[in-house]
Amino acid sequence: MMFKSFAGVDLFFRLQNQNFIKRYESHISGPPLDMAILSMSILFLWLTRGSVLDYIAPQLRYMLVILPKYYYELPWLAENHPEQVALYTCLSFSLITFTVVKTLLFSVYIISSQLSREIIVADLKNFFKTDLIYLLTFVVLIILIPLPIYGAGASTTVVGNAYSLTFFNILFLKMLSGGISSTVLLAKRIKRPSRSDQVEVTSND
Repeated sequence: MMFKSFAGVDLFFRLQNQNFIKRYESHISGPPLDMAILSMSILFLWLTRGSVLDYIAPQLRYMLVILPKYYYELPWLAENHPEQVALYTCLSFSLITFTVVKTLLFSVYIISSQLSREIIVADLKNFFKTDLIYLLTFVVLIILIPLPIYGAGASTTVVGNAYSLTFFNILFLKMLSGGISSTVLLAKRIKRPSRSDQVEVTSND
């Protein structure tokens, strides 16, 4: 699994805390059901009480358009799918906020857990370079790069509307959260090698 062994490092190396392992696997594995449920709840609210989102969305938009991705996506959506602007604004803001809070709380849980420092990485610089590239890729996709497909398919009801955009946003946010959690876990478990240590070096090299 990607976030149990990340950039060639086994994050569960000699980890004995079974309760932590279960919670960590639950956090990083499987479909992002919590984000899907949140999205479906907002969609249901939009279908039944659309005026509520119409009232909330303008306030959320002021904060959301600080991110270049949504600065371009929302005007595009307003031109091609004007009825979905409030929905997408509330979905995007809620998913980002939910992911930030969830990842922060789980990072605190990792830091506060009793975990042995058993991991020695042979090439720590190369690991963090790979890790940083991974995290920055999803940060760019979530914050900087707009997703709508411009051109012939842009005005259709399937390609580039609020539903498909939200689907990709959920995937990117899930991956970013997993990457941050795995980085925090390694930082918690890593140790500096010493001559007296008899710990196996965990690396691809």
